[in-house]
Parts: sequence; structure tokens; C-alpha cells
Amino acid sequence: MSIVDLMVPIFLAFREGIEAVLVIVIILLYLKNTDQRFYYKYVFIGSTLAIISSIFFAIVFTTVFGGFSGPAEQIFEGIAFIISGIFVVTLVLWMSKEGPKMKKHLEEKVEFSIESGRVISIAILTYIIIIREGIELVLLLTGATSVGSLNQVDVILSSLTGLSFSVGLGLLIYYGVKNINLAKFFKVTNIIFILFVAGLITYGIHELIEAGVVNPIIQEVWNIKHILPEKFPDGNPLTPEWLEIIGSLLKALFGYNANPTLLEIIIYPSILISIGVISLKLWKRTSSILLMELEGENQTKLSLD
Repeated sequence: MSIVDLMVPIFLAFREGIEAVLVIVIILLYLKNTDQRFYYKYVFIGSTLAIISSIFFAIVFTTVFGGFSGPAEQIFEGIAFIISGIFVVTLVLWMSKEGPKMKKHLEEKVEFSIESGRVISIAILTYIIIIREGIELVLLLTGATSVGSLNQVDVILSSLTGLSFSVGLGLLIYYGVKNINLAKFFKVTNIIFILFVAGLITYGIHELIEAGVVNPIIQEVWNIKHILPEKFPDGNPLTPEWLEIIGSLLKALFGYNANPTLLEIIIYPSILISIGVISLKLWKRTSSILLMELEGENQTKLSLD
């Protein structure tokens, strides 16, 4: 285990945690600013149930994940990584569509729930958003840490550290110490996650190749382990330590492989480009719609004045 390995679950937990925390903060601030703090309890109920459900999912998934060995383990890991990657893709695309208008839509949903008397839907809304982040975090941690040297205790402690950072930032935002541009935040993290998803799916393909299930086309196109290794420490005294750190981070976060097969070389950029283009189009379309809505509201206000 190294500090580099620990950085991966800390980063992933912080990213997923801050997304969930920001949603809670948006809802709580709206209720606070509209003098409706009575409904705080529904947010806390939904959050608590989502956290419990996420822990249950993590226990079940890791139990099943650790029940295989040998080729069966490689096949299961390969399929699990590919499914996890596809699941995260759907969330990335959803965030590309909803990210620019997240705050506005959340406030509208909360207000509609209160006005229609369906306040339990506030708890349901909070639950759905947080459980989605919880499941995504479990899948991402499983994929990222399986290529490192962390045990379950290391992963749990590192994840709690990342989540603690996200909660701390959420408290700062809630109490007005620091503001954050949600649209820019989600755009930047979406770019990082598109890279991560491409690596996750490609690594799943790699595991299936190792198990002999998938044809690699060409087994090894190049090998640059002596230049940019995948591990830290690598054990090669000629390799600079900073390159070992970069290589291990790239492998854990983005599925870097120093000796890829031809199939992996084809798969990775194909996924990266296709998801990136679709995500960008969705983001631009939503931003354009939101801009037109704001212009329409401003024109209406001017007409009334």
C-alpha cells in the first residue's frame, strides 16, 4: 500500500460525496430561504435511508465480487467492470443533461411537493439522488482499487476521508462561507469521469482477454513499462519515482495499460470520443434551453414593469 493508492478512493469518494452533499445543500438552502425549515426532516429521512441502502449494496456487491478465483474471477471482474462502466455512462449522460439546470429543477421539485401536499416526495427525491451516488461510488471504488494494493479496510477509511472532505465543503457552502458554481463543477468532474469510464470498460475487456474469453487481435502492440510503469513502487531502480506515481494514478483512475492489446487500443478512444461527443451535445442543448428560459423570464418581468 502507498499514499498514491490511498489518493484514488479519497478522490472518488470526495467527488461522489460532494455531488450528493451539494444536492442536499441546495434543497436545505431553498427551504431555509423560503422559511420552510419544517420540511428539513424529510431531507434527513431520505438521506439516512439512502446511506443505509448504499452500505447494504456495498456489502452484498463486495461479498459476491470476492467469491471467485482464477479464470472465473477474471471473467466476473471483466463483466462487472463493463456493466459498472455502462452504469456510470448513463449517470454521466444524465448529469450532462441535468447539470446546467440542476439547482433550478431541484428547487422547482421541492416547491411543487410542498404546494401539492406530497411532502414525502422530498424524502424520495433525496433518497433517489443519494442512492445513485452511493451505488456509483461502490462500483467505481471496486473498479479502481482492484488494480491497486489496497485492502477493504484501506478503501473504507480512505473513502470516509473523502466523504468527510465533501461534508466539510457542504457545511461551508450552507453557512455562506464559500460559494460554488455547480454547472462548472459538474462539467469538470464529468470530463474526468468520461476518462474514468473509458478506462473502466477497457480494463473489463482486458480481464476478459486475460481469461481467454475475448480475442485481443494482437496480444501486445507496445510495452513501455520501463518508461511509464503501472505500479508504485515499480521495483526498477532506473525508473524515476515521479513516473511511477503518475503511472499508478493513471492506471487506477483511467485504466492506463503500459502494454495494451490492439483491441484495447481500439476500444478506449472509441468509448472516449463517442461518450464525450454525446455528453457535450447534451450539455450544450440544456444550456441553450436554460438560457432561452431565462431570457423569456426577463422579458416577462420587463413587460410587467
